[in-house]
Amino acid sequence: MIMQGYLLTIGYLLVGAGLLLVDYYGGRFLLLIRIRHVYRTSLKTLVFSILGGLVLVIVKVFFPTAPGPVLLGDLFPAAMVLVLVVYFLSQLVAYHKHKGDEASPEKKLQEDDMLQKTGSFIETNKRNLGVVIMICALLHFLFPQAVLL
Repeated sequence: MIMQGYLLTIGYLLVGAGLLLVDYYGGRFLLLIRIRHVYRTSLKTLVFSILGGLVLVIVKVFFPTAPGPVLLGDLFPAAMVLVLVVYFLSQLVAYHKHKGDEASPEKKLQEDDMLQKTGSFIETNKRNLGVVIMICALLHFLFPQAVLL
């Protein structure tokens, strides 16, 4: 289970970093544009990514790659996966808002506030966040037994 969590985390981080970097490097890597299209049009993909990310965070925190201690062994990859889960959650709320789902005015205000706070931070730092997540994935791949990586 530890090895599967390790490989799934690296894949999740690479896909998430690709989605964050698609605006800057999508012209060179058309696969990134296709992946972004799937995430923008498919509700099932977004929900699966959110639930899968939460499971990966739990696996990385409680079952880190050996010899890492529990809760600290894979702290940075787990934190980066959690950042991607927040990004996917903001995309999910934006997806519902774009589709025109009717909600109460109070709920709309809460959604708009959440979208504004998380979306503005992620959108303004999208490239930097994508690079940091990519570096974290590569370091986790190259040094799987390093504590905190």
